[in-house]
Amino acid sequence: MRRQLLAAAVLLSVTAFAATASAQEKSVEELRTQARAAMASGDVAGACVLFEQGYQAASKQPADAPGPKANELLFDLADCHEKKGYATLAANEFDQVAQAGGSNADAAKARAAKIRQPEGPTGPGPIKPEADKAKDKPADGGAALEAPKEIKTQKDEPPTRIGDFMDTRLTWTFGDDDILHQTGQAFPLSPDASIGDRKQYRLFFDNLNSRFGGRENLTHLALYKKMPGFIKNLDTEAALVLRFDIAALASQSGNLNQALYDAGSYIRAFYHTGHPKDGQSGIGLTFWPIDTDRFRLGYLYDLSWGGTNAGINQSIFPRISGSSPGAKLAFESPHFTAFLGFKTASIVQVQQTLTPGTSEVESIRVGQTNYGVLAGLGGDLHEMFHLDGGFGYFTQGKFDLPDVVGKSVYTVGGSARAVVHSKEMPVGQSIDFLLYRNDPNKPQIIFKPEVYKPGTVGWSLSAEGDVLFQNLKDFNVTGGTKLQPAIAGAVQGNLKASYFRASLTGIYRDIAYVLRNQPSFIPFESIPKDGKTASEIFLAAAADYYIDGPRLTPGLGLGVQFPATFKSSSVDISSAPISRTVVVREQGNIAILPLNKDAAPIIQARASLKWDISPILSALAWVQYTRDNNGTFVERNPSQGTVALRTFISPDFFGLGTSVQARF
Repeated sequence: MRRQLLAAAVLLSVTAFAATASAQEKSVEELRTQARAAMASGDVAGACVLFEQGYQAASKQPADAPGPKANELLFDLADCHEKKGYATLAANEFDQVAQAGGSNADAAKARAAKIRQPEGPTGPGPIKPEADKAKDKPADGGAALEAPKEIKTQKDEPPTRIGDFMDTRLTWTFGDDDILHQTGQAFPLSPDASIGDRKQYRLFFDNLNSRFGGRENLTHLALYKKMPGFIKNLDTEAALVLRFDIAALASQSGNLNQALYDAGSYIRAFYHTGHPKDGQSGIGLTFWPIDTDRFRLGYLYDLSWGGTNAGINQSIFPRISGSSPGAKLAFESPHFTAFLGFKTASIVQVQQTLTPGTSEVESIRVGQTNYGVLAGLGGDLHEMFHLDGGFGYFTQGKFDLPDVVGKSVYTVGGSARAVVHSKEMPVGQSIDFLLYRNDPNKPQIIFKPEVYKPGTVGWSLSAEGDVLFQNLKDFNVTGGTKLQPAIAGAVQGNLKASYFRASLTGIYRDIAYVLRNQPSFIPFESIPKDGKTASEIFLAAAADYYIDGPRLTPGLGLGVQFPATFKSSSVDISSAPISRTVVVREQGNIAILPLNKDAAPIIQARASLKWDISPILSALAWVQYTRDNNGTFVERNPSQGTVALRTFISPDFFGLGTSVQARF
């Protein structure tokens, strides 16, 4: 019955999917007509949105397609942004129109120059005659358009905008991650087909450069302010950024910290050293008054370290109390960056102190400050070659193990990356490292739709290495400590040719690096000398193709993973050798295999079909398959009374689903 219901639901979704895909989309001409009507009615903001949609649609049409061209829509959009008060953005768009050439190139160049021309004297000046004032009114008798008000004093400053929600993701998901097992046979549990996201939908090769799987329901409140400083060439800005996890809020678990939390609030001052003043070269000082999880070392997100998010087991400070504020000083330019920063955290640790009035030493537990220092630099050695390097040192409290009590725990290490790339594919960075800027004059598109350029080929090849040394209790030496290495690396290739995209990724992590935030297999102790470990290795390939007409993107992904393991050996009462293998997927997620059984490779695959319905709305349907012969459960053996035996479950998992997502 369960499978029949699921099949019917998926069939219904696919039918609706195909029916909607065949619907006639709005033409560029219709969008332009609606935008002009909105402008005439005084709805400037709505007109700008429609002009933007028309421009995006026209950009994807062939050059000989009928109707308005992309350059004409961009001119209209720039005019709309100027009327809305976004002068800098409008001037940049007029420049883009002028550079592209065409019938409106001269007019665009003149409009851009007019926006940037220096203002006249600031005195009162002559009084304009009423007749001249009448000339400023539009032909339709409406009110004259006023130039944006210059901010000279605090009283001229516009109020802080309220309700600035950005990077909003709303996803409706229906499916079942495992239709081959009954609920309760495998872990994590797989209930019947339902609406809502599941952790099992995310395969190990999904979104390697982000903490998010892509099906979240969340939004960000970014109260942002930017003002020029009283010092020449100095800009100041600040943002209060709160993340609302709507799914956690709807779970009614009562845990407010999972539903509402800081997402990188900051204060920043930037002194421009390049020309012009609004260039990208200068010295920046950033303060994070709440938390510094966005300030990390490493480059691919899945290999990054030095974060502070304990809620997802990614804090470099084990047993942290509260959050971890910090600061960073950086020199930034288009081709070179260097930074130095630090962060602090409170950790409850053992500390020895004298009992008041006596000479006796007493051990107490107190919340003590611990520190992290981060430094790095990176730059373009050539227009096609980029190199980065970083270093970090973090204190992590004191040991409370009896033979090493009071000694320091710390982690020190470095990361490096080399990237070779074409001009069409710049060096990538995880969006989870970026600051949220809600600046109307320089809009930040967190979720930028993919842009395809027929006839162009872009590619990149990157290699990353991370080496940490963690001071842990030596498992084999009483009272001793040991620097245990933790090593990881990644190689990734990306190709984009016209409408085709492909990527190939290989990642290596030894077991110490997989458990770097715990730290180690036995927390705070080195791996036993007699224990045998195996490192995690996985290879993944993905490809998709964008079909321009119906805006469909079919895709395929395939990956094989050799999981990290810890293996111990012993003998039974008859002196026969026995061994036990533990599969370590991540911190807090392990699987104990039956006696004398070794881990098996994990294979995962997915086929998907995405449909872009509008610039903010998309639909997705997928099927996925996993073969994981490392899952076990405990059962009773009726022939041996109450003896509990650990056995394997069926290794094949098949799931499918569909989703509709709005992101804006």
